Amino acid sequence: MLAWLQNKHTPLSHLVQAFNKTTVPAGSVRAADCPFLIIDLELTGLNARQDHIVSLGWVPVRQHEIILGEARHYLVNSPVGVGQSAIFHGLHDKDFAKAHELTEVLAELLQRYAGYVFVAHHCQLDQRFLEVASQRIFGKTAKFSFIDTLNIELYRLHKQGIVMKKDALRLPQCLQRHKLPQSHQHHALADAYSCGLLLLSQLKHSHADITLADLQLQSR
Repeated sequence: MLAWLQNKHTPLSHLVQAFNKTTVPAGSVRAADCPFLIIDLELTGLNARQDHIVSLGWVPVRQHEIILGEARHYLVNSPVGVGQSAIFHGLHDKDFAKAHELTEVLAELLQRYAGYVFVAHHCQLDQRFLEVASQRIFGKTAKFSFIDTLNIELYRLHKQGIVMKKDALRLPQCLQRHKLPQSHQHHALADAYSCGLLLLSQLKHSHADITLADLQLQSR
């Protein structure tokens, strides 16, 4: 059981304070030596102020290895039904009978992965939803450090002089380009795992001493 559940007298805002005080690796650190957390969210919509997280999946990457033993997938209780978003993620209201509270899931995320560099494909959406959720639940905004595999892929292609259509940067197309296995789309854990494979392939095609700062620059 998580520490915050064991100590009911500890304000939940302390989880965010501790997370924000934990520094991520310096930009000069080799990417191979950075701890990454690959994450994916499924949502009821695209507005972080109005819509809700219904599923989270994550998997850590350390020393160029996906740590499957720490992979997690959670369905999350939402104050509203999934509505038309079910078309995209395939989740229906009946699937949430044993879903978790977002407070519990975010608490685990903040406690276990402080000091990690977070990774997502088109990360702006995931980052915004996590920040808004942490502010709403804990009263403080968690400061996540993200890199974006979509932008890294765009940088890589531009450097090769390749101009691609926008759809060519979607995760399935990127996986195909890197000759990586396809998985079930819009399943949070499957997409997080696929994004982890893509990151490792992108690193493999970079120089061996690529730093975190290099990735952050490519990710803008």
